[in-house]
Amino acid sequence: MYIIPTPYKVILQEGIFKLRPDTLLLLEVSCNAEDLKAVQLLKEEILIELGLDLKINKGFKPFEKLSAIRLSKVEGEKEAYKLSINEKGVQIIGGSSTGLFYGLQTLRQIIRQQRTSLNYMMIEDKPYFKHRGFYHDVTRGKVPTLETLKLLVDRLAYYKINQFQLYIEHTFAFKGMSEVWVDKDPLTAEEILILDVYCKERHIELIPSLSTFGHLYEVLRTHSFTELCELEHVREEPYLFTGRNHTLNATDVRSIELVKNMLEQYIPLFRSDIFNICCDETFELGKGKSKAYADKVGVGKLYTQFLNQIVEFVKGHGKKVMFWSDVILHHPELLNEIPEDVIGLTWDYLSSADGEGIRTIAKAGRSQYVCPGVGGWSMMMNLVGNAFENIRRMVAYGVENGAIGVLNTDWGDFGHVNFLGNSIPGMAYGAGLSWNPNGEKDFETMYEAISLLEFGDHSKQVVGLLHKLSASQNVGWCELVRWKEKGEHPDWLDIDKILRGYQVATQVGEALVDLSGELKRYPIDMKGFIVAAKGIQLIDLFYLYLIKGEEMLEGAEEGYTPWKLAEAFEEWIYEFQNVWRMQNKESELAKVREVVMYVCHILRTSK
Repeated sequence: MYIIPTPYKVILQEGIFKLRPDTLLLLEVSCNAEDLKAVQLLKEEILIELGLDLKINKGFKPFEKLSAIRLSKVEGEKEAYKLSINEKGVQIIGGSSTGLFYGLQTLRQIIRQQRTSLNYMMIEDKPYFKHRGFYHDVTRGKVPTLETLKLLVDRLAYYKINQFQLYIEHTFAFKGMSEVWVDKDPLTAEEILILDVYCKERHIELIPSLSTFGHLYEVLRTHSFTELCELEHVREEPYLFTGRNHTLNATDVRSIELVKNMLEQYIPLFRSDIFNICCDETFELGKGKSKAYADKVGVGKLYTQFLNQIVEFVKGHGKKVMFWSDVILHHPELLNEIPEDVIGLTWDYLSSADGEGIRTIAKAGRSQYVCPGVGGWSMMMNLVGNAFENIRRMVAYGVENGAIGVLNTDWGDFGHVNFLGNSIPGMAYGAGLSWNPNGEKDFETMYEAISLLEFGDHSKQVVGLLHKLSASQNVGWCELVRWKEKGEHPDWLDIDKILRGYQVATQVGEALVDLSGELKRYPIDMKGFIVAAKGIQLIDLFYLYLIKGEEMLEGAEEGYTPWKLAEAFEEWIYEFQNVWRMQNKESELAKVREVVMYVCHILRTSK
C-alpha cells in the first residue's frame, strides 16, 4: 500500500472492513462547518471512485453500532491525526480541523487502492516541517485560469501541502499600470480573493509573492516605467525569452515609490501574515545608473539598503517578510544588516546541490526555507529524476541545518512550455519528504506510487515513462530558443545522443498513447504528456537537420523532408495550443508560437 506522504507510524492488522452503500459519514459533535466541507470532499471521492453515495450525518455514541466512517477532534497538535480501521469501521481523530482534513486525505489514498475492502490498520501521523509549500510561476509564459489554480490547490491539499505561492512579475492587473499588463491576460484582484478563500477551505495558506527589485523585465520595458530601469535604452532591445530580467535603479526615489504602490494594492488581497518580496537575481545592479553610488558604498550595501526599505514598508502593514537568499549569499558579511526576523528562501535546483548556501544562512542564525525545484523550466518535460534527487538533497540539508520550512518551486523560464501535469510528480515527492523526511525516498517506488495515487494508473508505469522521456532530452526547448534568438548552439551537441533521444521519445510517446485510454483521472495531463513527447521528437529531428542536413533527417525518420518536418511542427503547435488553452489564459502563447513558426520558416526556405 502506498501513502504520500509516508505516515509517521503505521501498524497493519488482520481483517477487512467493507464499505457498503449504507456506510455513514458521521461527524461527531466536536466537528464544525469546516469539517463538513472536508467530509464532502471524501463523499465526492467515494462517489467517483466506488459509485457509493454515502450519507453524511452528525451525532452521539448511539451511532457506534452502525457501519460508519467517524470523524472527531480532540485538542492536540494542529496538524496531527490518528486513523484506525477495524471491525467498528473507520475512525479519524484530528488535533484540529486541519489534522482531521489530513486524515481524510490519507483515507482517500487508501480507498483509491483498496476500494471497498479496507485493511485493518492504525496510523498515527504528524508533519516534520511546519511549513510545506509549493511555488508556481504564473508570470513568464502561462497565466492559469482560476479553475486551473483551484484544481492545483486540490492536488496540493491531497498531499498535505499547507502553503502556496504564485510568482508575479507583471501578470497582476495593478491600477495605474495598464501598459504593463494590457496584453498579458493578468490575474485580477477578484480572482486572488476567490482563490485565497478556496485555499483556506483546504487548509492552505496563499502567500503573496511579488518581484520588487529584479525580474521586472516587462515593467521596465514600458513607456511608463523604463526610466526606472538600471540600464539605459532597454525599450530599444528586441523582446527575448533569453536574459529576461531587468532591475530597478535603487538610487532613484521613484523606484521605491513604484514598489510601494504595487504592495499597497497587493497586500490587502491575502489573509496570510507573510509576504515574499523576492528581490532575487538583481544582475544589473550597480552596472548602470547606480554605478557611481555602488562604486562608493559597494553593490552589496546598495542591495541591502533598497531591500530594507521594502522590508520596512511590508512590516509596516503587519506582515512577516521572506525573500530569496541568492544575492545576500554573495555578500554574507551583510546578513546582519537585514532585520533578524526576515525569512530567507535558499534555493539550489541542481541534482548535485551541495547545501553550502543553506549552511551559510544557518550559521548566521537566520530562519530559512530550503527551496528545491521540480525541474521543468526551459524543458518540454520536467527532468523527473534530476528533480527528485534535488528535492531529496535539499530536504535533507533542511533537516541538518534547522530550516523552518520547504518551498518546492515550479518556474516558467523561456515561456513555460512544460504543462502543469508534468510538474505534479516532483510536487508530490517534495510534499512527501517535507511532511516526513524519513519517509519513502526510493525514486522507482515513488514513481509507482504517484502513478497509482495521482493518475489512477494501476499498471503503475506512467511516471516512470515520464522519467524516461525527460532523460531523452539531449536538446530541448531552451536550445531551440537560444538558437532562434541568439544564433547559439551548445558545444556538446552529439548526433548519436540526439538520435537515441529521438528514438526513446518516440517509444515513450507510443506507450503514453496506449495508456491514455485507461487513465480517467486528469485526462488533460495525459494529453499534455503526449504533446510533450511529440515536441521532443520534433526538436530532435530539427537539430539532426541543422547539424547534418536533409540526409540525416531522412535517416532518422523515413520519408521526412524539411518541408514535411515543417508540416509536423505546425500540426504539433496546433495541438500544443489546444492543451494550453484548456488550462491557461492566452497570455504569452503567441510568443511560444513565434519560435515554432520561425523553425518552420527555416525548414521551408533553406536550400
